[in-house]
Amino acid sequence: MIDIYPAIDIYNGKAVSLTNGSIKNKNVYGDPVEFAIKFTEKIKKLHVIDLNGALTGNKKNIKIIKEIIDNVDASVQVGGGFRTLNDINYGYSIGADSVIIGTSALNNEIIKNVSYNNITVSIDVYNNNLKIKGWKEDSYINYNDFYNNLNKKINRFIYTSIKNDGTKNIENVKKFWNNEYFMYAGGVNKINDIINIKNSGFSGVIIGKAIYENNIKMEDLICLQKE
Repeated sequence: MIDIYPAIDIYNGKAVSLTNGSIKNKNVYGDPVEFAIKFTEKIKKLHVIDLNGALTGNKKNIKIIKEIIDNVDASVQVGGGFRTLNDINYGYSIGADSVIIGTSALNNEIIKNVSYNNITVSIDVYNNNLKIKGWKEDSYINYNDFYNNLNKKINRFIYTSIKNDGTKNIENVKKFWNNEYFMYAGGVNKINDIINIKNSGFSGVIIGKAIYENNIKMEDLICLQKE
């Protein structure tokens, strides 16, 4: 069994998908709240990102995220610009089951203060290095070193393959983690991708464009969750 997380990336109030993390290469799909309600009719987990927040630090879509949380019967993890303790606490205050952090995970003081929560750290990888600030900057930190610095404090992670994001190919990731809860994101386009991700040792998979464009059907995802 693998947990399925339909992804809702919100930019300027609309559900979108990006290719390789570039806002210049985006597809716009429509009302994120409507998609959230549709996706969670049978699948009870959701991945919601404020892309404006991720790119600028200004969480422009937070009211929409709260509306999603208030209108779905699902566990919702949220991210995008949660870079201070106040940001993170606010995410939990509006009902997020888990707040996703990336850039702020480099701040030891923040990690020390949030590790007791159900926090999720996103390891956003391009050419083996961690990307930060909405994937715009290279940290020059190897993703494995980043994980090793956090694994005694954090037990929820996302491995995001930026190079594969929005494409039709997944990255073949050799398991580098221990027993933490790890999700995969980037290029999932067919059911076999999900099976391969599960066989690689991931606990969850995040799927965006493939659902919006009907390359993966919701009924197939529902069946897969039961296996």
